[in-house]
Amino acid sequence: MYLKKIFKFFIFAVLVCPFGVRAQQFTNSPYSRYGIGDIFTNGSGHNIAMGGTSIAESTPYFLNTVNPAANTNLLMQRFVFDVGFDVKYTKTESSTQSQKNCNSTFRYLQGGFAVKPWWSFTFGILPYSAVGYYFQDTIDVVSSDGQYSRKYYENFGGSGGLSEVTLSTAMKAFKIVSFGIKGKYIFGEIEHCDSTVLHVPGYKSFTYYSNKNIIRGFSYDLGILAQKSFKSKKDSLKNALKLSAGFYFSQEVKLNSRSELFLSSYNTLVATIDTIANDTLYDGKITVPKSYGVGFSAEVFDKFTFNFDYKYQNWKNFSLPGRDNHQTLKENKYIGLGLQFVAAKFSSRYYKTINYRIGVRKNETYLRLQGENIQDKGITFGLGFPIKSLLLNVSCDFGVRGTTEHNLYKEKYFLMHFNITAHDVWFVKRKFQ
Repeated sequence: MYLKKIFKFFIFAVLVCPFGVRAQQFTNSPYSRYGIGDIFTNGSGHNIAMGGTSIAESTPYFLNTVNPAANTNLLMQRFVFDVGFDVKYTKTESSTQSQKNCNSTFRYLQGGFAVKPWWSFTFGILPYSAVGYYFQDTIDVVSSDGQYSRKYYENFGGSGGLSEVTLSTAMKAFKIVSFGIKGKYIFGEIEHCDSTVLHVPGYKSFTYYSNKNIIRGFSYDLGILAQKSFKSKKDSLKNALKLSAGFYFSQEVKLNSRSELFLSSYNTLVATIDTIANDTLYDGKITVPKSYGVGFSAEVFDKFTFNFDYKYQNWKNFSLPGRDNHQTLKENKYIGLGLQFVAAKFSSRYYKTINYRIGVRKNETYLRLQGENIQDKGITFGLGFPIKSLLLNVSCDFGVRGTTEHNLYKEKYFLMHFNITAHDVWFVKRKFQ
């Protein structure tokens, strides 16, 4: 019976994973042109609705994708499975024009189970970063005598991104302290394409430049969680207060990177495409900087949950081969606050079991352009609907990134996240068939 469940799960994972690998087409942002693109904020659906907070959260109901030490509260003989999907509406504005886009993507697939009451395993596949942009500039060239002019069109585009496959384990020690380690395989491709086109009556020419970075490598995260519960005097089955503090550290990692250059040209006089270069520009390693985060969580009377997260990563010295943009990168700082309320988790009245969530976040991204620090601020909210052994979460994030000043862009977006968390009974031998 369990082999059949495992087989079905892996068939589903194999079908979904290719979508995860391609999920980096999720963005249409000019800001994804820099670094490794738009970096995803990890977390399950309910974390998105709580300001992206999750570092100190540890419950039997959800998996923690950020702090590997926070999964020691999973129940024995229960398998937790979680799959998420995103839809994002974006309006990008400059000082003169605007553009609207809608993108959707697979967000993550993850699972976990407890081997012992103090020992658990989790695994998953999720996006790490996304690149996706296209814009065009027009250049007018006038002859010295002013007799004629030419228009050159410069096109800039990018696509791809990185994904990660994770496997983590966590152990509880001294009753209130847990330790965890997460192994990660990071992989993907990032491609930037530039072209210049001249089109006049009777003549057309263009040059095309492509730089593709193929990235692979392993990394790991370490985590620690301290959690203490205080029983209610009125009801011994409930906690009057549960306090948690968590910390994670992600090592500096050197990933294998191969940079491939392709350069071609064409004009109507020759009428053939001429490949000027098709070579490996760089074959070595790139360094992704270390990062860390600290979080606090408080659960009051099994009804209210308050979360706080702070994350930090310094990208100042990072650069991709073939892309001279390390001067635009800086420190990335993230602060989030979240609140969840559920009237009664096990009530016979359905409306009392619904989870209500709200949060705020401020992300000072790793970009500094035209002397401006690019910030991303948002308000989040969502609902969780129990359906037998499932929990359907609908989470929303309304955010604003950037500014229209200094020839930059402002992005207003509305993210809707849908995920299903399933709890299934495994590893129990039936007495009757």
